[in-house]
Formats: sequence, structure tokens, C-alpha cells
Amino acid sequence: MNKLIMTAALLLTSSLSYAEAYSCTAYIDGVVVAETKVNASKAAVAEEKAADRLKKKGVVVDYVACK
Repeated sequence: MNKLIMTAALLLTSSLSYAEAYSCTAYIDGVVVAETKVNASKAAVAEEKAADRLKKKGVVVDYVACK
């Protein structure tokens, strides 16, 4: 059981170390409607996370761009 906990902790910390902070902007018809920040390993993953977070808040967007 101890090995399982240690393995889970190691995986969690190693995956978080590769994550970067991204600033994301959501658009509807080319107009900025919302901005959010997410942590992700790639910009594409950040855009998906940001879109999911906005969808949960009830904000429907055309697309999200992250830098």
C-alpha cells in the first residue's frame, strides 16, 4: 500500500512539473468575450481546458486562443 501511495505521489509531481501557465482568450465572432488562465503541458491542451472551464460557467465561445 505504501508503494502505491509513493508511486501516485511521484506521478502527480512529475506531471505537474511539466505544466506551464497559459493565458487564454475566448472569442465569439472575433470579439473577446472572456479571459482565463490555465496550467497545461501544451497550448492545445490549455485551449481545451479553458474552453471546458468557460462552458461550465455557461459561456459559449467560438474558439479559444492560449499563449
